[in-house]
Amino acid sequence: MDAFIPKFLKSVARPNPLPEGVNQWDEPLNGRVPVILIHGTWLNAYNTFDYLARHLVETGHAVFAVNYGKEPQSFVGKAAGVYANNFLREAYKEVIAFVREVLERTGAEQVDLVGHSQGVAQCRMVAAEFAAELAAQGAAEGAAEQTNPVRRIVGLGPAHHGTTLSGVSTLAHSLDRGKKSYPLIHAILGGAATDQAKGSEFGEYLNKDGDTVPGVEYTMITTKFDGIATPWRDQIMVAGEGAVVYNIGVQDEGNIFDWSSHLSMLYSPRVVDLVKEALHPDAGGRAAYRTANPYKRGVVVPMMGAVHRPRFPRRRR
Repeated sequence: MDAFIPKFLKSVARPNPLPEGVNQWDEPLNGRVPVILIHGTWLNAYNTFDYLARHLVETGHAVFAVNYGKEPQSFVGKAAGVYANNFLREAYKEVIAFVREVLERTGAEQVDLVGHSQGVAQCRMVAAEFAAELAAQGAAEGAAEQTNPVRRIVGLGPAHHGTTLSGVSTLAHSLDRGKKSYPLIHAILGGAATDQAKGSEFGEYLNKDGDTVPGVEYTMITTKFDGIATPWRDQIMVAGEGAVVYNIGVQDEGNIFDWSSHLSMLYSPRVVDLVKEALHPDAGGRAAYRTANPYKRGVVVPMMGAVHRPRFPRRRR
C-alpha cells in the first residue's frame, strides 16, 4: 500500500531500509545526472521515498539514497529504522560523504538533490560547502568560476528558518530559556529535535549567508496543511544572487482536494509530478515536461497518502 503509515510500520524495525531500485552503482549513467534522496528527521530512506523513488526510476533517473544521522543512545534512536535524530551538523558529515561517493563512483560532474524536511537543510549545506570550496579554489588559483557539483535542489516540506511545530516548540522555548530541558529532550528524541526549533543556533548557522548559493536551481514544494514545518509560509525560499528559485504549492493549479500533511505529501501524486517536472532532463526543461504531462490532481489525506477511487465492475445491459 502506497501510504506513509504502512511504510513507516514496515520499516521502523529494519536496519538500513532503502527503496527498491536505488544505488545501482554499476549501471552506466549514459549522460544522466544522479538524483540523491535525503530523508528527514526520525525517518529513513524507505518510508520517506519508496513511492517517489519508484516513479523516478521508472522515468529513467539514476537514483541514490542514504540512511544517515542515527544517534542510537537516544530513546527513539534505538529503533533500527529510525535515522536523522542526531544533531544536524553531525549528521551532515554522513550526507556530504555520501554525495562525494556518488560523484566519485559514478564519474558524474553534478548531482541533483531531493530532500524532505531536515533533508532540505542537509541539501543546502552540501551546496554551500561545494560553493565555499570553489570560491577558495578560485581565489587561490585565480581561475575562472566553476560549476557547483550540485545542479538542483528539490525540497519537500522544508523548515528553512526552524519550526514552531504548530506552536509547541515556541511555547517550550519561552518556558525554558535556560535550555535546562535540552538534555532530557536529547535523551528521548536526539539532538535533531532542538536543532530544528525556531531560533536555534543551528538555524543561525544554516542561514548566515542567505537561503541560496549562486549557480544552483531550487524548487521548494509546500503544503498548507503541514503541521510540522510551521508556519508553512516560512518554507518559501528567497533567491539570492545567481540562484533560481521556484516556490510551488501542493494546492496550486486547482488541486484543492489534496490535503497533504508533512508526511503524506511523500505519497501525493501531485508532489511526485512536481518533482519529476523539476528534474526533467530533456531539452526544454520544465516547459517541455508540462507540455507532455498535464498537472496531476487528486485526493490526499493527512498521514497516509492518495485516496484512489474504487473501480466497480460495469453492469451488463
